[in-house]
Amino acid sequence: MPTRRMLMTLALGASVMSVVARAQGPSKTLTAMDYIEIQQLVAKYAFALDTHADNGYMYADLFAPDGSFGKTKGREALAAVARNNQPEKSGPDATRHFLTNVIITPTADGAVGRQYMVLIEVGNPSTIAHGGFYDDVYVKTPAGWRFKSRTYTRSKLGPKPNPLPPSQ
Repeated sequence: MPTRRMLMTLALGASVMSVVARAQGPSKTLTAMDYIEIQQLVAKYAFALDTHADNGYMYADLFAPDGSFGKTKGREALAAVARNNQPEKSGPDATRHFLTNVIITPTADGAVGRQYMVLIEVGNPSTIAHGGFYDDVYVKTPAGWRFKSRTYTRSKLGPKPNPLPPSQ
């Protein structure tokens, strides 16, 4: 009898654990290579946006086929974002989006992330134009990790400081 009672208790415990696990949903872990590939995706974003590489398609191809940046969705519309992003300041000499402090968290469907962005206007003198952060949803596709969605939140800036006097 004690063996039967012990088996029933074990079976009940296993059933409860199964229900709890299903309620929590599937969990996913990322490999070290997943983290590296997502970090590379984030780095390529800034480069593609600043250089307008491949007529904007390098930027667009960083997104999943159904991916979006804010309300912009679709490969052609995303490529236009890169093409129209300060076209007078394109190319490697005008690189100015800097993304830092990349945080990546695994999810059941892939991963989510956040990083800071600062935009530097290169010139004499160079200035910080604005900054903020991106919130991302990453998905692994046959082509590798891509943005499923990306939103940008601009930091609130105070008044611009007075320029420094020219050096003598």
